[in-house]
Formats: sequence, C-alpha cells, structure tokens
Amino acid sequence: MAKETLEDGDIPYKSSTDIQVAGMLNYYILSGGHHPFGDQSYEIESNIHKGNYTLDHVQDVVAKDLIELMIDKEPKKRPKVEECLSHPFFWIPKKRVEYLIKIGNRKEVANCRNADQELLCSLEKCASDGSFKQWRTKFPPELVQKMDAKNKAYPDNTLGLLRFIRNLHEHYPEDAVQVDVLTMFPDLFGCVFKFAKTKGWNSVTPIKEIFEREDISSSFTRLSISPDEHLGVPVRESQARDLK
Repeated sequence: MAKETLEDGDIPYKSSTDIQVAGMLNYYILSGGHHPFGDQSYEIESNIHKGNYTLDHVQDVVAKDLIELMIDKEPKKRPKVEECLSHPFFWIPKKRVEYLIKIGNRKEVANCRNADQELLCSLEKCASDGSFKQWRTKFPPELVQKMDAKNKAYPDNTLGLLRFIRNLHEHYPEDAVQVDVLTMFPDLFGCVFKFAKTKGWNSVTPIKEIFEREDISSSFTRLSISPDEHLGVPVRESQARDLK
C-alpha cells in the first residue's frame, strides 16, 4: 500500500500511488521475496509512512536507482510511467554501449592520460569492486596493441577503459563488433551511470538526449498482456501484506 493510501484510504486514484506500489513489487521480485520497507508485517506500514527503506537485497545499482525513485515518499517526486519505462534499467545492450561511448567522449575522459586526480579517485572509489579492474588483460592482446599504436597507451584505470571503448567504436568498428564489453565488464554500465549521475553528466547535452529517445511504445508492448490472456481477478492496488 502506498504512503498516501495509508494516511487516507479515501484519496482519489493517482498514478503516482501505483508507481510506489510497483516499485515495491519490483524490489520484491528482484530481491527474491524481500520488501524494501521491511520483512516483518508490523514494521512495513510504519516504514512506508516514515520513508525508511533498504535496498540491500538487490545488487544491481541501476535497478536500485529506479526503485528508489519509484518508492519516494513524496508522490510528486515519483517518476511517471513513461519515465519508468525509459529508465536505463530497461535499456537494451546496444543502447547501454551507446551510453558508454558518449561518456567516453566527454573531455574529462578524453583527458584520461592527464586526468584530474580528484575525479579519478572518486571514480575509482565507485568502481572499487567492479569486474573491470586490469581491463587491458581482458581484451585480445593484438587489439590492445593496435589501439595503443594509434595513441599513447591507455591508462589502466576506469577512465582509460571508457576512452578505449569510445575510440574502439569510433575508429575500428569492425573490431568493436567482435567484443562484447557488457559481458566482459558486467558492472561497468551501472558504475558509470551512477558516477555520471552524481556529476550531473546525464543531464547535459549530448548525453541527456539518450535518455529522451526511448521508444515507449515498444516497452509497453513488451510488458503488455496478450489478447489470449485473461485476468482471473479484478486489478487492485497491492496491499502491504501482499508484499511480505
């Protein structure tokens, strides 16, 4: 049950109410049965009212970012349905790689060989447990040599990796299609997204455009119920006990 419903069960229907409940349901599914506002029935309603939650049972930082937006205790701050569906959590791999390339084209990343140490340290702190440490050893040696030959060697840090990915797709597209950076570095997208959000990079051109180009209709199509499916019970707002 959403916060405002707990406070006044007679409030008129608002989509923001179901957004919060959907956020709880998302967490329940992704966490394997946990509730963001507590696992004990006696504490859930109290925590919903106070806005006290924990997302510790979900490791995906992109999923956690979406859920956190959806379960905000202030209805006006919750995203609309279209904004939820266009969130990076739902991006296909191609779009995630496009995002990494755009980040790799920022001047701060282009200057990776002489990077600002404060910026570098804050990013490395964010990436401390990432699967992209010693990234040069994960690419084919001949590809690394080929890339290094065009420029000075890329530094063995996250900024160097991002610039490497950008230049690989920009200058050697045939080689780029042979490597799957998202599989090689499964934590990279989430780390970079989180870091870029804290720096405000996601809100400025040209990166912000990628957040605005999502084909919402395709997302609705993927999530819709087929004509042959029928709901056995009326659709209603989830109650707190449903998400224990």
